[in-house]
Amino acid sequence: MIATVAFGALLLAASCFDVLRLRIPNMIPAGLVALFSLRIILGSSVPAPLDHLMAMVLALLILLPLFALDMLGGGDVKLVAAVALWLGMNQLAALLILVGIVGGIFAVVWLAMRWLIRTRLGDRKLPISLQARAPLPFALPIMIAAVLLLEKV
Repeated sequence: MIATVAFGALLLAASCFDVLRLRIPNMIPAGLVALFSLRIILGSSVPAPLDHLMAMVLALLILLPLFALDMLGGGDVKLVAAVALWLGMNQLAALLILVGIVGGIFAVVWLAMRWLIRTRLGDRKLPISLQARAPLPFALPIMIAAVLLLEKV
């Protein structure tokens, strides 16, 4: 249970950093990987650890082209890969689909909110993610998808 709470806390931290700075510190995905490794070492019920590792590698292989095309940030790719490690191959497709669905809804809401805030406040000192033409802080939909799927693990 402690590992699950720490998992959620790291995802929340990633979302906060992403919203405020459009950056996800490398220590967050690394922390998720270390926490998962600790679960295995302590003998927690993780069936087929290689299955989980394969999910992480496959997530990287699927998402790296999106990073190369500048459609997804590097921190987002690493965060999804770390979440895939936790969920395993059985949940990888669901994770990617859910991140896409939640991400699409999030994009519409975020862009509308950004427009509304900028219309009301003008160009005052806003977080970078609320500035015009800034990339979307995609850690939020990743966190939502991960939390929805984690309870099934």
